[in-house]
Amino acid sequence: MSFDQSFRFLDTESDRRRLIEDIRLVRRAVISMTETVPEEKWYEPRYHDWSLAAMLGHLQMMDHLNMWLVQLALVGMRPPIAMSLIDGLNDTMARVFQRRVVATTVRGIDQHEKVLEDFIMGLALDKFTMQVFYPPVNKYLTIEQALQVLFLHHWQDHLQTMLDVEGIQPRDTSAN
Repeated sequence: MSFDQSFRFLDTESDRRRLIEDIRLVRRAVISMTETVPEEKWYEPRYHDWSLAAMLGHLQMMDHLNMWLVQLALVGMRPPIAMSLIDGLNDTMARVFQRRVVATTVRGIDQHEKVLEDFIMGLALDKFTMQVFYPPVNKYLTIEQALQVLFLHHWQDHLQTMLDVEGIQPRDTSAN
């Protein structure tokens, strides 16, 4: 996973709306892979041994776990989670989600998107400097950075993996 250390500020409503639009765009691009990959291949290992169904399930699950991680940080709990724990969870869930019904996952992703948008828009500006632990780089990020890494960059990284495997040229997944 890449780690882009250039972050945008989310000080204004328009800054946040641009982030939300980018989040929407990358999610639509990921979900559109269900139109690119033939349905009979949705459950075959394709992306580092993950099926399309498993990749979508992973992204949906991580959205929820990452939201909890940020919410915990907001109340002062910032556990330094070991990457080995994350890797073990991902390995297990890749098998669990291997044959997950894609339509169910897509519906869940769509439903949680509104929750995420409301969370981003409703977060008080003074909370952005609070810190949350980010296991892939073994360091703390501000919540302002974590919102971008967890809900945009993570999806962009997985989309790029899927595009590479499918031999598709990258799509523009930013509204900027």
